[in-house]
Amino acid sequence: MGDLVAHYEALLDEVDSTFLTDGGTVLVASGATVPEVVEALGGVGIEDVPAHELDPEQFAWSAYLLTEVEGGVLATEDTGYADPPTAVLVALSRDGRAAAVVRDNIQAHQRFGCARDGVLLFDEHEYVYLDDRSRVPAELRELFDRAWVDLDDDAAVDDGAEDGTAVGMAMAEVVTGLHLVADDARRLASDDATVVLVRVLQYADELEG
Repeated sequence: MGDLVAHYEALLDEVDSTFLTDGGTVLVASGATVPEVVEALGGVGIEDVPAHELDPEQFAWSAYLLTEVEGGVLATEDTGYADPPTAVLVALSRDGRAAAVVRDNIQAHQRFGCARDGVLLFDEHEYVYLDDRSRVPAELRELFDRAWVDLDDDAAVDDGAEDGTAVGMAMAEVVTGLHLVADDARRLASDDATVVLVRVLQYADELEG
């Protein structure tokens, strides 16, 4: 498990110019196609968005980049505010598939969520500070504990923990079986990547609702 975290730490360092530079969302879906992920996300082309909603000050949409990887799809956006609601994870995981999301934003809210076989296994808006660790699936607990910060332990808070994004990516691999490499991330910056716009704050609205 430790080697898996180290792998994703190295991947993030290697491709930091195109992949989660200052936070963002990573969505992985095993057994899915790019069109299926676009549909689940509610992604649309820029020509389908009213011009006034494209004003950056409106912050209504974020661009997702999607590419096929071995066994599924990798999708990312770079704000950390267009992460999918849990219904998207569930939809993408039906029929024996699996999906996971790792999100970080400028407020340092690190989310991890996952689903398998149409069932939400886990989702937490700030997973590294989770109070009830019994909610974490047993298959993820060893990895989860590497990023977890015990807010009741001053020493743990001061010392910190392993990188929550890298640990989240490692947990996503355990759930989906998709092993991401640097070339997968680089394809997101290529002309072959699919680009769509997705409405922001859908997950935030779900939390508030």
